[in-house]
Amino acid sequence: MQAYINDSQINPHHVSYDEHYYKKYAEDTEIHPLMIRIELKDFNEKMQPEYEALLRELVEDDLLTGENYALELFETLTTYPSYEDILNDTAISMKEKMGFLTTFFISQIFNAYLRQENTVENRHWIIREVLYFNKNEDHIIIKGNVQKTH
Repeated sequence: MQAYINDSQINPHHVSYDEHYYKKYAEDTEIHPLMIRIELKDFNEKMQPEYEALLRELVEDDLLTGENYALELFETLTTYPSYEDILNDTAISMKEKMGFLTTFFISQIFNAYLRQENTVENRHWIIREVLYFNKNEDHIIIKGNVQKTH
């Protein structure tokens, strides 16, 4: 995994994610663009089983409740996006994809990739928002905004 802030490569362990602070920007702190590149093979190995489990859980919940609660959160989604749908931008719009990922899966991705060696001393940046997620050849590209933590 590689991380870039303002197009300069940084140590990815200096980036943290906290779902409680997601989309909550610190007012007096400058916003910087973030890009994360993850090898597709590694991403598939770690995240495809997690995503498939998420889909099973959402469908099971729908069957138990008799509702499609999760899908009702979105304007145009009529079925849950497949794993291939979230890797590409052909089946659903980026807005819908990011809404779905933010609600159900982005924290699992960041927990898998940012939590291992991310100690309090290492945290220099916090992800505030993810705006883009797509496959680009043999990498997953994630783009968003970060702010300094101290």
